[in-house]
Amino acid sequence: MGHLSVTVLAQQPSKVAMLPTKSGFVARRSLLMGSLAMLQVANPRRALGRNARDNHDEDLEFEMRTMQLFESTTRSVVAIQDLDLSSNVAAVDMDDGEIQGIGSGFVWDRFGHIVTNYHVISKIAKDTSGKKQIKVVLLGLNGDVDSYNAAIIGLDASRDLAVLKVQENLFRWLFTFFFSLVFKIEVPESSVLRPAVIGSSKDLRVGQNCYAIGNPYGYEHILTTGVVSGLCRQIPSPSGKPIFGAIQTDASINAGNSGGPLLDSFGRVIGINTATFTRRGSGTSSGVNFAVAIDLVRQVVPHLIVEGAVSSSRSVERGVLGPPRYLSLP
Repeated sequence: MGHLSVTVLAQQPSKVAMLPTKSGFVARRSLLMGSLAMLQVANPRRALGRNARDNHDEDLEFEMRTMQLFESTTRSVVAIQDLDLSSNVAAVDMDDGEIQGIGSGFVWDRFGHIVTNYHVISKIAKDTSGKKQIKVVLLGLNGDVDSYNAAIIGLDASRDLAVLKVQENLFRWLFTFFFSLVFKIEVPESSVLRPAVIGSSKDLRVGQNCYAIGNPYGYEHILTTGVVSGLCRQIPSPSGKPIFGAIQTDASINAGNSGGPLLDSFGRVIGINTATFTRRGSGTSSGVNFAVAIDLVRQVVPHLIVEGAVSSSRSVERGVLGPPRYLSLP
């Protein structure tokens, strides 16, 4: 009987398969899905093509985010030029002066304050001849470039920070800004300064994306990308004292980038591009670059605006010490 029952059971599937039962449909559907899975495994080109499309979509999305970040932040970045008028005795306008240095900066507020590195304008700060001027170049909404005189408001060589103030057309900007507040009228963006969005360096993590915007070698509004390579670094200041808590990045920083913002993926300023590690005798960056942390900047800048300087007795944040070597100021 055992042998007979096995024989009967062996013949049942051919009969059951012909019956329109729910279990039969499930069995055939499972078999079909399994066959499709085997076909996908057996056809790696199709799977690779799908992965390539997914990667391409991700690349396009990252590219789009980067372009949007640049477009939304670049108007907050300015070029700072060191003009020497002594080369032209008849010079009565700053445009007649000779550009002897260029750096970067960013708009701090709508009152015309510009934040940059001290070493960008150090020659002008020490000048007693009256033959040097600071020229700030702003980018308008429609891509128009406007140049304005700027005055030094505050200096802090020990933290390599300086605050300038745009002089020309400042009253027009203030009038337009307050007029829009009082009468609730939308003001064209080209008529007012666009302050940068100030972030925080407290919660930065090694490996996160970062972006530098500046004016390397005189080419205005250049974007470079990289990652946060290290935190709590120590770099030297123009006064010889160490600056603690600096951010290390591999985003390209060259001559003319100094004073420009280092941004996170949301377009917030997390640091001020300040120095680059240079191999002795080569004059070229090795990709090890540093920015003054924005949390330190937020402590110092209000004092520079109000008092013009920061008392040496004021405490500042300290980070993990790491002696730099052959650092140059771009």
